[in-house]
Amino acid sequence: MKTEIDWMGRWYDIIKERGENDEPTFGKLNLKTNEVEWIRFSHSKMDGVGVLNYFYNKRGIKLSKFPDLKEKSAPGIFEMLFIFFKLIFQNKKVKPKWIETNFQLKPVDVHQLHFHVLKPEEVIKLKKYCKENQYSLCAFIMHEASKVFLNQLATNQEGTWTLPVNLRPVLKREDYNSNHSSGVLISFRQNTTPMDIHQQIKNALKNKVHWAVWWIHQIGRIIGISGMRYLSNKNAKKNFWVGSFSYLGEWDLPSDEIFVGGPPGSKNFPISVMVMIANSHMTISLKIHPYICKDASKVPELLSQLSTELLKKVEQI
Repeated sequence: MKTEIDWMGRWYDIIKERGENDEPTFGKLNLKTNEVEWIRFSHSKMDGVGVLNYFYNKRGIKLSKFPDLKEKSAPGIFEMLFIFFKLIFQNKKVKPKWIETNFQLKPVDVHQLHFHVLKPEEVIKLKKYCKENQYSLCAFIMHEASKVFLNQLATNQEGTWTLPVNLRPVLKREDYNSNHSSGVLISFRQNTTPMDIHQQIKNALKNKVHWAVWWIHQIGRIIGISGMRYLSNKNAKKNFWVGSFSYLGEWDLPSDEIFVGGPPGSKNFPISVMVMIANSHMTISLKIHPYICKDASKVPELLSQLSTELLKKVEQI
């Protein structure tokens, strides 16, 4: 029987060939001891939700609550053509102009990560603040992160994030743990508000742009690995984004457990952020590729600034 090819995963194989990192940084944090159990895997094999499912299945634990795509079926062919039109002609990307670009530098430790844990009372107040302002927690944190990071690292203080979207359970693949993630593009400009980002996310999901992004990344079905390699290497020279903002949402995990981590990161996607809520706590994780930040000590400083900005809002309640 022919095995289903994970075409999304093949892009990470090509990135690895180019000398970039193909492994996300991912670990289970014990909220009592503050110890992290690191999990190593290639993004060519699994995405974040897949590795969580794999990790808990090995322990005989079935996760009862985690974020799913709020759709019942994938778009039909005519709807897909309309979605592609919207993606190509209506989606305006903003390119960051980084203050420094160290093309020759590679991370000493590609898994180096910094994270901050918000306490339950802080999470409650933060949720209340966002509810009162009628925008999502994801939009608010992305807005504050954009302000802090781009103000320090980009001359134009603007850029576009990729926001991963989990296509389970609508997308039916043989291997549940394999790559089921697509994404939408969220732009930040100097005058962007949290509500602007909220509306961008809402409209992108409503317009099902994530399905167009998914099928674009399935082009290997037509052009094969060699064609994918050509496109990836060509785009790596001209397409630069802020990075990936992985908002995992709220999970029902065993007591005192939560995860920290971030996507692999590269010169094209240099900032990796991951946000997760579990056991009433929230983790915010950050990695920055040395392509735009040679001084590694600046990374925890930027995360500290972000945490401070968020807590300022919390204290206003």
